[in-house]
Amino acid sequence: MANKDLSQDEAAIYDRQIRLWGIEAQQSIGRAHILIAGLRAVASEVAKNLVLAGVGSITILDHTDVTKQAVDSQFFLSDEHVGQNKAEAVAPALQALNPRVNVLIDKEDIHKKADEFFEPFDIVCVFHTDVNLLTRVNDIRHNVSKPFYAADAFGWVGYIFCDLVKHTYIEEKHQTPANKSDEPIVTRTTHVETYQPLCKSLEKNWSTMSAKAIKKRISPIAFLIQILLKYQLKSPQFPSDTEIDELVKDKDIWLQAVGVNDTSVLDDEILKGLSLYQTELPPIAAIIGGVLAQEVIKVLSAKELPVQNWFYYNGYDGSGLIHQLESTE
Repeated sequence: MANKDLSQDEAAIYDRQIRLWGIEAQQSIGRAHILIAGLRAVASEVAKNLVLAGVGSITILDHTDVTKQAVDSQFFLSDEHVGQNKAEAVAPALQALNPRVNVLIDKEDIHKKADEFFEPFDIVCVFHTDVNLLTRVNDIRHNVSKPFYAADAFGWVGYIFCDLVKHTYIEEKHQTPANKSDEPIVTRTTHVETYQPLCKSLEKNWSTMSAKAIKKRISPIAFLIQILLKYQLKSPQFPSDTEIDELVKDKDIWLQAVGVNDTSVLDDEILKGLSLYQTELPPIAAIIGGVLAQEVIKVLSAKELPVQNWFYYNGYDGSGLIHQLESTE
């Protein structure tokens, strides 16, 4: 992070945030350089919230052009942007939200980026791409002990995965003093959380958990995403209609491969929802994007427990659950 103290103007602009998480946290946010790779609707939500929060700089990376479908799902885009590069189209509106943030454009295909490209950023967020690329970028970040996020929203569901490697944060608890006219008593406790990379987390085996416990405690979207990403290991361009039909037919095989024998934990209709893999619904994207931006702020401020290590949103029933999924192998 570059050295950056708050000016008087910035202190006034971010006054509400400073009151919420403190001046040191705001300074950390203001020094951060964030990579947003893949400008889907979720990515636009995250970029918007982080720019408004006052990050130091943000690089938006996307080599694709704006389509009519993208215009329909992303608030930064309009019909006049169709055919333009997404990063170039989004950058002016993003910059206008907060002129103090350095908004940078990168139009190169992320698949062509050298490993060294991903190392300097304080936080890297990658959206809607195949699992082979996700694990590659995650491994690069894990090896330099820097945070990595993967996220997506399609149809009625969405997820966030995070690997913070080894994250230290401070938990604050406020107690009311015996004399209510006195200042609240604040206790601060330091905690350390250790994270697994995506390649390890995807090897989570459920055989030690009963079917009853799974149904009661685990989001079905966890199994949907685990199957989706593991399927992409052999078919990166998944899903075609034929592949979705094949996946539904072989659902029992896929679930049993991860230790789930009661395959009713994942309804066929949710699995068929993968047909909406390229469809973005703005309300779902807003939820996932809002949660992810909040998580990035938590990590930069080193306050509160961040997601460990998955967040799943199920738009079919409106639930959002955090699960810590780790391989014991």
